[in-house]
Amino acid sequence: MDKKVEILSREIVHQGFYPKTVIRLKHRRFDGGMSEEISRDILEQGGAAVVLPYDPVSGRVLLIEQFRPAPLMMGDDPWMLEAVAGRTEDGEDPAATAGREMVEEAGIEASALVRAGIGYPSPGCLKEVATVYVGRCDLGRYQPGTHGLADEHEDIRTLVVTVDEALAMAAAGTLRSLPALVALYWLALNRASLWREPA
Repeated sequence: MDKKVEILSREIVHQGFYPKTVIRLKHRRFDGGMSEEISRDILEQGGAAVVLPYDPVSGRVLLIEQFRPAPLMMGDDPWMLEAVAGRTEDGEDPAATAGREMVEEAGIEASALVRAGIGYPSPGCLKEVATVYVGRCDLGRYQPGTHGLADEHEDIRTLVVTVDEALAMAAAGTLRSLPALVALYWLALNRASLWREPA
């Protein structure tokens, strides 16, 4: 299939935390013809890194909880359980972002990272590609608390649970952040062979 796309115009209509672009285009259809002109709103995010801190010795993971406005607007509980995550800076490797965000959002460092996936969280409207990791860490003496950067208005609480408890939370619908679920389900499939050697 000839994957032809004609971009007719691209206009930034809002500058903010997520700049908004309106793009007008035509694209090749599966029947071989070209689509009619369509207009789409795109939120400009860029790159992101997601990391689920995991202690293979204790079999526990660290989750974070923070306020999110979008679930509030959906009539849902806006305090979401998530994996650690953040935007990649220009030219920054996603693994470096993951390590930086673990320190900022959870006060813990990873001794190793393994990539669990890479993809587009919402390709219909969000210009973002997320790299998802599981990060090896020591949660043996970790004390859950509050973290986050004041200049980014972050108010983050950490929670440490077993992998099985996290999976039960996912099944019950209390853990609903899709990037966190990707990392957790990948871990559930791979934990038997992951980091079996001592730290």
